[in-house]
Amino acid sequence: MQVGEIIKYWRLEFKYSQDALAKLIGTTQQTVSRWESNRHTPSIVECVKLSRALHLSLDEMFADLDVD
Repeated sequence: MQVGEIIKYWRLEFKYSQDALAKLIGTTQQTVSRWESNRHTPSIVECVKLSRALHLSLDEMFADLDVD
């Protein structure tokens, strides 16, 4: 899976809208949308904020990341 697919998977798993998740981490809905569509990649700081908001470790959150 790509980063955007993973973010979307977890967002839906926790039943958050893009706007709700964005507010949890201090960004905008548009930014979350760009991540999910793989138009932009979140920084490591943003990834940490995402994992904390979802109560997941980075390892758990990105376990299915394609790193090829």
